[in-house]
Amino acid sequence: MLRFFKKKKKSHSSKSERYFQLKIKEVRKETGDTNSLIFEWPDRSFVYEPGQFLTLILPIKGREIRRSYSLCTSPYKNDNPAITVKRVESGIVSNYLNDHMKPGDIFEVMEPAGHFVPELIEGEANKYVMFAAGSGITPIISIIESILAVETKSHCTLVYQNRNENTVIFKERLERLRTQNPGRFEQIHVLSQPNEAWNGYRGRIDQAITSDILMDIAGNKIDRCTYFICGPSGFMATVTDTLADFEVPEKQIHKESFYTGDPKPQPSTEEIPSEQEISVKIHLDGEAYEVTVPSNKTILEAALDQDIDMPFSCQSGLCTACRGKLLNGRIKMDEDDGLSEEEINEGYILNCVSKPTGPGVEIEVG
Repeated sequence: MLRFFKKKKKSHSSKSERYFQLKIKEVRKETGDTNSLIFEWPDRSFVYEPGQFLTLILPIKGREIRRSYSLCTSPYKNDNPAITVKRVESGIVSNYLNDHMKPGDIFEVMEPAGHFVPELIEGEANKYVMFAAGSGITPIISIIESILAVETKSHCTLVYQNRNENTVIFKERLERLRTQNPGRFEQIHVLSQPNEAWNGYRGRIDQAITSDILMDIAGNKIDRCTYFICGPSGFMATVTDTLADFEVPEKQIHKESFYTGDPKPQPSTEEIPSEQEISVKIHLDGEAYEVTVPSNKTILEAALDQDIDMPFSCQSGLCTACRGKLLNGRIKMDEDDGLSEEEINEGYILNCVSKPTGPGVEIEVG
């Protein structure tokens, strides 16, 4: 039975409500280096929005490792949630998931999270343009399918960058969407190394190709479309800069940063008292904790060192799984690309890349 849920208001969830046990129902090969993991629906409390992600908690070689993967399914269309994992060279988790997962396997995940989510209104007639590269298609296809299901008068165009015809993730699924939604969904593929018979766009998406595509699909209405962009940082910067050249308002541009490597420490550029420990109060799951944060640690690192079960995933300031709200005091964030300007103005921070710069810091998580 297809499940339709209203959006949940974000509330303080208990530790047990932040975690789910997911069982793999099916492993589906998408391309030579990409698999989809389709899960059984755990229970009715598992609710997600199009474009959100799951944080997987995996015991690998005696270590607990966390990684975030976007849900590639639509809550308005699909009975079973799924993620798609592209193998990354030397990637601990992506190789583990591609090589070892099988139906019946169970692992723990954090509740769905993320803000790369469309505001869908039934009866609206909007024009959406999606830019994706490689595995950046995973949240994008969730958003496309949801738009087509809810806003039945809206139109979507997907611009999708890949290496060649064989590396296009969801190739058949995208073609089905096109044939099932005539006049409402179009796809434009850009291939960097296509075969000789390819008659579409060749090369990597740059400002010239982006401009040509935008003029072709939107003409003089480029600044009236809503844009969703997901892929490597250079790709997203190119598309974003081109949209700025066309004077597209920032509020109409939505971006999701994809991080595929292992977490790396982030350098701090603000003066933080050296060799000084600062006490930070953290509100989590209805409890208040006092955490002592050394100058060489982030708030998340210090909390985990003191056995506080803080939510986290990438530890690089991109996935937002560790997001909290600054109630008092001052902090320094080494990376804020995962947050929108509006979220930053409202006081949200990413605990994995945040350090207190003085006393009186108080944070709410959840």
